[in-house]
Amino acid sequence: MTKSEAGFILALIGGILGIISGIILAAGGGFMVTMYEAMGISAITGAVTALWIVLGILYIIFSVLMIFGGLWMRDKRTCKKGGLFALIFGILGGVNILAIIGGILGLVAAGK
Repeated sequence: MTKSEAGFILALIGGILGIISGIILAAGGGFMVTMYEAMGISAITGAVTALWIVLGILYIIFSVLMIFGGLWMRDKRTCKKGGLFALIFGILGGVNILAIIGGILGLVAAGK
């Protein structure tokens, strides 16, 4: 069992990019909700755009968990757990290809 530095770096980069995109998505949703309310458009349209805020927050949460998975890949004992964590949350967090590749690299390194 070895640690996976490449998996850690890819999961870290994927997590950071996911956090940035989640912040942009949530801020864009908040801006749209505010604009719809200011223009007096129906509440249902505002509720649909509020979904953007929820998705942005979910992306941020999943991205933080990807980073934790990457950090676990730096330890020999938790490399497999970190690889699985990064892989699962890379898929759930909008198919983050960097985190998925990092999770696969972590699982491969844990099998050695």
